[in-house]
Amino acid sequence: MICNLIESFNTEEKIVINEFGAGNGTLAYDVSKSLNLLGCKNFQYNAIDKLNSQSVTPIISIDEKKAQKENGIILTNELFDALPHHLFVIKKNKLYEKYVELKNDKFIEVLDIPSDNCIEKRVSLIEKNIDNSTGEIYCENNSIFDLFKSNINKGYILTIDYGMNENDLFFQGKKNSNISVINDHNFYKDYFYKPGLSDITFQVDIKEMFKNYNSINFSNNFITTQRNFLFELGISEILKKLSLSKKSFEEINVNRFAINQLIKPNGMGNYFVSLHSNFNNDFNLNNLNIKKKYFDEIPYIKEFPQRFELPGIYKKNNIIKEDWIK
Repeated sequence: MICNLIESFNTEEKIVINEFGAGNGTLAYDVSKSLNLLGCKNFQYNAIDKLNSQSVTPIISIDEKKAQKENGIILTNELFDALPHHLFVIKKNKLYEKYVELKNDKFIEVLDIPSDNCIEKRVSLIEKNIDNSTGEIYCENNSIFDLFKSNINKGYILTIDYGMNENDLFFQGKKNSNISVINDHNFYKDYFYKPGLSDITFQVDIKEMFKNYNSINFSNNFITTQRNFLFELGISEILKKLSLSKKSFEEINVNRFAINQLIKPNGMGNYFVSLHSNFNNDFNLNNLNIKKKYFDEIPYIKEFPQRFELPGIYKKNNIIKEDWIK
Protein backbone atom coordinates (compact mmCIF):
# COMPACT_ATOMS: atom_id res chain seq x y z
CA MET A 1 0.00 0.00 0.00
CA ILE A 2 2.89 2.37 0.67
CA CYS A 3 3.72 2.20 -3.05
CA ASN A 4 0.16 3.36 -3.78
CA LEU A 5 0.53 6.20 -1.27
CA ILE A 6 3.76 7.31 -2.93
CA GLU A 7 2.10 7.26 -6.36
CA SER A 8 -0.89 9.24 -5.06
CA PHE A 9 1.32 12.33 -4.66
CA ASN A 10 1.52 12.39 -8.47
CA THR A 11 4.96 13.93 -8.46
CA GLU A 12 8.49 13.02 -9.50
CA GLU A 13 9.97 14.44 -6.31
CA LYS A 14 11.26 12.03 -3.68
CA ILE A 15 8.67 11.18 -1.04
CA VAL A 16 10.08 10.94 2.47
CA ILE A 17 8.91 8.10 4.71
CA ASN A 18 9.57 8.84 8.38
CA GLU A 19 9.06 5.90 10.72
CA PHE A 20 8.75 7.19 14.28
CA GLY A 21 9.55 4.72 17.04
CA ALA A 22 11.71 2.58 14.78
CA GLY A 23 13.25 0.63 17.67
CA ASN A 24 15.97 -1.68 16.42
CA GLY A 25 15.15 -1.04 12.75
CA THR A 26 13.52 -4.39 11.92
CA LEU A 27 10.42 -2.87 10.31
CA ALA A 28 12.52 -0.28 8.47
CA TYR A 29 14.65 -3.09 7.08
CA ASP A 30 11.62 -5.12 5.97
CA VAL A 31 9.65 -2.21 4.47
CA SER A 32 12.61 -0.70 2.60
CA LYS A 33 13.61 -4.10 1.21
CA SER A 34 10.05 -4.86 0.13
CA LEU A 35 9.54 -1.46 -1.52
CA ASN A 36 12.71 -1.93 -3.54
CA LEU A 37 11.75 -5.50 -4.41
CA LEU A 38 8.34 -4.35 -5.65
CA GLY A 39 9.90 -1.64 -7.82
CA CYS A 40 8.69 1.38 -5.84
CA LYS A 41 10.67 4.50 -6.64
CA ASN A 42 11.10 8.09 -5.51
CA PHE A 43 11.21 7.47 -1.78
CA GLN A 44 13.61 8.01 1.10
CA TYR A 45 13.14 5.99 4.28
CA ASN A 46 14.16 7.46 7.65
CA ALA A 47 14.08 5.22 10.75
CA ILE A 48 13.68 7.57 13.74
CA ASP A 49 13.79 6.96 17.49
CA LYS A 50 14.90 8.71 20.68
CA LEU A 51 18.53 7.64 20.29
CA ASN A 52 20.55 7.09 17.15
CA SER A 53 22.21 3.73 16.63
CA GLN A 54 23.94 1.69 13.97
CA SER A 55 22.59 -1.66 12.83
CA VAL A 56 21.61 -3.07 9.45
CA THR A 57 19.26 -0.08 9.32
CA PRO A 58 20.77 3.11 10.82
CA ILE A 59 18.48 4.71 13.41
CA ILE A 60 18.33 8.51 13.41
CA SER A 61 17.66 10.23 16.73
CA ILE A 62 14.82 12.70 16.99
CA ASP A 63 17.33 15.49 17.69
CA GLU A 64 19.38 14.48 14.68
CA LYS A 65 16.28 14.51 12.47
CA LYS A 66 15.88 18.26 12.35
CA ALA A 67 12.33 19.54 12.02
CA GLN A 68 11.93 20.03 8.30
CA LYS A 69 8.56 20.03 6.58
CA GLU A 70 8.51 17.64 3.65
CA ASN A 71 5.92 15.93 1.51
CA GLY A 72 5.76 12.39 2.70
CA ILE A 73 4.42 9.61 4.86
CA ILE A 74 4.70 9.13 8.62
CA LEU A 75 4.60 5.50 9.72
CA THR A 76 4.13 4.34 13.30
CA ASN A 77 3.98 0.71 14.37
CA GLU A 78 3.13 0.11 18.04
CA LEU A 79 4.34 3.58 18.95
CA PHE A 80 1.40 5.00 20.91
CA ASP A 81 1.04 1.96 23.16
CA ALA A 82 4.64 2.44 24.28
CA LEU A 83 4.37 6.14 25.20
CA PRO A 84 4.39 7.07 28.90
CA HIS A 85 0.91 7.12 30.44
CA HIS A 86 -0.61 8.35 33.68
CA LEU A 87 -2.46 5.69 35.69
CA PHE A 88 -5.60 6.87 37.46
CA VAL A 89 -8.24 5.51 39.82
CA ILE A 90 -11.70 6.85 40.57
CA LYS A 91 -13.02 5.94 44.02
CA LYS A 92 -16.33 7.30 45.28
CA ASN A 93 -16.25 9.85 42.45
CA LYS A 94 -12.85 11.16 43.54
CA LEU A 95 -9.95 11.11 41.08
CA TYR A 96 -6.51 9.84 42.09
CA GLU A 97 -3.31 9.11 40.25
CA LYS A 98 -1.27 5.97 40.84
CA TYR A 99 2.35 6.50 41.86
CA VAL A 100 5.19 4.13 42.59
CA GLU A 101 7.28 4.26 45.75
CA LEU A 102 10.19 2.18 46.99
CA LYS A 103 9.56 0.70 50.44
CA ASN A 104 11.72 -1.94 52.10
CA ASP A 105 13.52 -2.49 48.79
CA LYS A 106 10.22 -3.24 47.07
CA PHE A 107 8.12 -1.19 44.67
CA ILE A 108 4.66 -0.38 45.99
CA GLU A 109 1.67 1.44 44.50
CA VAL A 110 0.20 4.52 46.19
CA LEU A 111 -2.68 6.86 45.34
CA ASP A 112 -2.47 10.65 45.51
CA ILE A 113 -3.73 13.77 43.78
CA PRO A 114 -3.15 13.88 39.99
CA SER A 115 0.14 15.37 38.82
CA ASP A 116 -1.33 16.86 35.64
CA ASN A 117 -4.70 18.52 34.99
CA CYS A 118 -4.90 16.71 31.64
CA ILE A 119 -6.05 13.61 33.56
CA GLU A 120 -9.13 15.30 35.00
CA LYS A 121 -9.78 17.00 31.67
CA ARG A 122 -9.83 13.69 29.76
CA VAL A 123 -11.92 11.91 32.40
CA SER A 124 -14.49 14.71 32.34
CA LEU A 125 -15.09 14.05 28.63
CA ILE A 126 -16.16 10.44 29.19
CA GLU A 127 -19.86 10.18 28.46
CA LYS A 128 -20.78 7.74 31.22
CA ASN A 129 -20.36 7.18 34.92
CA ILE A 130 -17.00 5.50 35.52
CA ASP A 131 -16.92 5.60 39.29
CA ASN A 132 -14.78 2.86 40.85
CA SER A 133 -12.77 2.52 37.64
CA THR A 134 -9.12 2.48 36.71
CA GLY A 135 -7.51 3.71 33.52
CA GLU A 136 -4.54 5.11 31.64
CA ILE A 137 -4.17 8.50 29.98
CA TYR A 138 -1.46 9.83 27.70
CA CYS A 139 -0.68 13.53 28.24
CA GLU A 140 2.77 15.00 27.53
CA ASN A 141 1.13 18.04 25.93
CA ASN A 142 0.61 16.16 22.65
CA SER A 143 4.34 16.46 21.93
CA ILE A 144 4.37 13.52 19.51
CA PHE A 145 1.64 15.14 17.40
CA ASP A 146 3.50 18.44 17.36
CA LEU A 147 6.53 16.49 16.15
CA PHE A 148 4.49 14.98 13.32
CA LYS A 149 3.22 18.41 12.33
CA SER A 150 6.71 19.88 12.25
CA ASN A 151 8.01 17.11 9.98
CA ILE A 152 5.34 16.85 7.31
CA ASN A 153 3.99 19.37 4.83
CA LYS A 154 1.57 17.42 2.66
CA GLY A 155 1.12 13.75 3.30
CA TYR A 156 -0.23 10.80 5.24
CA ILE A 157 0.08 9.25 8.68
CA LEU A 158 -0.22 5.46 8.72
CA THR A 159 -0.81 4.11 12.24
CA ILE A 160 -0.61 0.46 13.30
CA ASP A 161 -1.29 -0.23 16.96
CA TYR A 162 -3.65 -1.90 19.39
CA GLY A 163 -6.34 0.03 21.17
CA MET A 164 -10.01 0.50 21.92
CA ASN A 165 -12.80 2.98 21.43
CA GLU A 166 -14.07 4.74 24.52
CA ASN A 167 -17.08 2.42 24.95
CA ASP A 168 -14.72 -0.55 25.15
CA LEU A 169 -12.14 1.20 27.31
CA PHE A 170 -14.77 2.02 29.95
CA PHE A 171 -17.20 -0.85 29.46
CA GLN A 172 -20.23 -0.48 31.78
CA GLY A 173 -18.28 1.99 33.88
CA LYS A 174 -15.92 -0.75 35.07
CA LYS A 175 -12.48 -1.37 33.70
CA ASN A 176 -9.56 -3.46 34.76
CA SER A 177 -6.22 -2.02 33.75
CA ASN A 178 -5.43 -2.38 30.06
CA ILE A 179 -1.71 -2.45 30.76
CA SER A 180 0.18 -5.35 29.23
CA VAL A 181 3.46 -6.44 30.79
CA ILE A 182 5.43 -8.66 28.43
CA ASN A 183 8.60 -10.54 29.16
CA ASP A 184 10.02 -13.29 26.96
CA HIS A 185 6.69 -13.48 25.04
CA ASN A 186 4.76 -14.06 28.28
CA PHE A 187 2.12 -11.68 29.66
CA TYR A 188 1.98 -10.58 33.28
CA LYS A 189 -0.49 -8.47 35.27
CA ASP A 190 2.18 -7.16 37.64
CA TYR A 191 3.92 -4.14 36.12
CA PHE A 192 6.65 -4.48 38.74
CA TYR A 193 7.69 -7.75 37.13
CA LYS A 194 11.40 -7.55 36.27
CA PRO A 195 11.56 -3.74 35.95
CA GLY A 196 13.73 -2.57 33.09
CA LEU A 197 13.53 -5.98 31.39
CA SER A 198 9.78 -6.11 30.71
CA ASP A 199 7.88 -4.27 28.00
CA ILE A 200 4.99 -2.26 29.47
CA THR A 201 2.35 -1.32 26.89
CA PHE A 202 -1.07 0.32 26.98
CA GLN A 203 -4.28 0.07 25.00
CA VAL A 204 -4.44 3.15 22.76
CA ASP A 205 -7.38 5.50 23.29
CA ILE A 206 -8.51 5.68 19.65
CA LYS A 207 -11.00 8.51 20.24
CA GLU A 208 -8.32 10.69 21.83
CA MET A 209 -5.79 9.80 19.13
CA PHE A 210 -8.21 10.85 16.37
CA LYS A 211 -8.91 14.09 18.24
CA ASN A 212 -5.19 14.85 18.35
CA TYR A 213 -4.79 14.08 14.65
CA ASN A 214 -7.64 16.48 13.91
CA SER A 215 -5.88 19.14 15.97
CA ILE A 216 -2.97 19.10 13.49
CA ASN A 217 -5.41 19.10 10.52
CA PHE A 218 -5.17 15.41 9.61
CA SER A 219 -8.51 13.77 8.81
CA ASN A 220 -9.21 10.06 8.64
CA ASN A 221 -9.19 8.15 5.34
CA PHE A 222 -9.99 4.80 6.94
CA ILE A 223 -9.65 2.68 10.06
CA THR A 224 -9.85 -1.11 10.08
CA THR A 225 -8.40 -4.15 11.77
CA GLN A 226 -4.97 -5.39 10.75
CA ARG A 227 -6.59 -8.65 9.60
CA ASN A 228 -9.03 -6.89 7.25
CA PHE A 229 -6.29 -4.50 6.14
CA LEU A 230 -3.98 -7.32 5.07
CA PHE A 231 -6.75 -9.23 3.31
CA GLU A 232 -7.68 -6.05 1.41
CA LEU A 233 -4.04 -5.83 0.32
CA GLY A 234 -4.09 -9.41 -0.94
CA ILE A 235 -2.52 -11.47 1.84
CA SER A 236 -4.60 -14.47 0.67
CA GLU A 237 -2.85 -14.25 -2.71
CA ILE A 238 0.50 -14.26 -0.95
CA LEU A 239 -0.51 -17.41 0.94
CA LYS A 240 -1.48 -19.10 -2.34
CA LYS A 241 1.81 -18.12 -3.98
CA LEU A 242 3.64 -19.29 -0.90
CA SER A 243 2.06 -22.74 -1.07
CA LEU A 244 2.99 -23.06 -4.76
CA SER A 245 6.54 -21.79 -4.36
CA LYS A 246 9.62 -23.97 -4.77
CA LYS A 247 10.93 -23.04 -1.33
CA SER A 248 11.67 -25.81 1.14
CA PHE A 249 8.85 -27.19 3.26
CA GLU A 250 10.43 -25.66 6.36
CA GLU A 251 10.80 -22.19 4.83
CA ILE A 252 7.20 -22.23 3.56
CA ASN A 253 6.00 -23.10 7.08
CA VAL A 254 8.13 -20.38 8.65
CA ASN A 255 6.59 -17.72 6.39
CA ARG A 256 3.07 -19.13 6.69
CA PHE A 257 3.32 -19.11 10.47
CA ALA A 258 4.57 -15.50 10.46
CA ILE A 259 1.62 -14.40 8.29
CA ASN A 260 -0.83 -16.23 10.52
CA GLN A 261 0.49 -14.35 13.54
CA LEU A 262 -0.39 -11.07 11.80
CA ILE A 263 -3.98 -12.04 10.94
CA LYS A 264 -5.11 -14.07 13.96
CA PRO A 265 -8.55 -12.66 14.97
CA ASN A 266 -7.82 -13.05 18.68
CA GLY A 267 -4.27 -11.74 18.40
CA MET A 268 -2.39 -9.32 16.18
CA GLY A 269 -5.18 -9.49 13.59
CA ASN A 270 -7.25 -7.40 15.98
CA TYR A 271 -4.76 -4.51 15.95
CA PHE A 272 -6.13 -1.38 14.28
CA VAL A 273 -4.71 0.25 11.15
CA SER A 274 -5.65 3.84 10.35
CA LEU A 275 -4.69 6.30 7.64
CA HIS A 276 -4.91 10.07 8.02
CA SER A 277 -4.08 12.80 5.51
CA ASN A 278 -3.93 16.59 5.44
CA PHE A 279 -4.70 17.20 1.76
CA ASN A 280 -7.48 16.43 -0.69
CA ASN A 281 -7.08 12.93 -2.12
CA ASP A 282 -9.28 10.06 -3.20
CA PHE A 283 -7.24 7.34 -1.53
CA ASN A 284 -9.62 4.56 -0.49
CA LEU A 285 -8.57 1.17 0.82
CA ASN A 286 -11.64 -0.59 -0.58
CA ASN A 287 -11.02 0.72 -4.09
CA LEU A 288 -7.29 0.12 -4.02
CA ASN A 289 -5.95 -1.25 -7.27
CA ILE A 290 -3.31 -3.81 -6.34
CA LYS A 291 -0.99 -4.34 -9.27
CA LYS A 292 -0.37 -7.94 -10.23
CA LYS A 293 3.39 -7.44 -10.09
CA TYR A 294 3.11 -7.02 -6.32
CA PHE A 295 2.35 -10.75 -6.08
CA ASP A 296 5.09 -11.84 -8.47
CA GLU A 297 7.78 -11.43 -5.84
CA ILE A 298 7.10 -12.50 -2.28
CA PRO A 299 9.27 -10.71 0.32
CA TYR A 300 10.17 -13.80 2.33
CA ILE A 301 11.39 -13.43 5.90
CA LYS A 302 15.11 -12.83 5.90
CA GLU A 303 17.51 -13.13 8.78
CA PHE A 304 18.10 -9.86 10.55
CA PRO A 305 20.55 -9.40 13.43
CA GLN A 306 18.07 -7.65 15.72
CA ARG A 307 14.87 -9.46 14.67
CA PHE A 308 12.78 -10.61 17.60
CA GLU A 309 12.07 -14.32 17.42
CA LEU A 310 8.37 -15.07 17.72
CA PRO A 311 7.57 -18.38 19.41
CA GLY A 312 7.85 -21.19 16.90
CA ILE A 313 8.87 -19.16 13.88
CA TYR A 314 12.45 -20.37 13.71
CA LYS A 315 11.97 -23.64 15.56
CA LYS A 316 11.21 -26.98 13.94
CA ASN A 317 8.14 -29.00 14.94
CA ASN A 318 6.62 -26.14 16.90
CA ILE A 319 3.88 -25.00 14.52
CA ILE A 320 0.52 -26.18 15.79
CA LYS A 321 -2.61 -26.87 13.77
CA GLU A 322 -4.62 -23.81 14.78
CA ASP A 323 -1.83 -21.57 13.51
CA TRP A 324 -2.38 -22.73 9.93
CA ILE A 325 -4.58 -21.09 7.34
CA LYS A 326 -6.74 -23.71 5.69
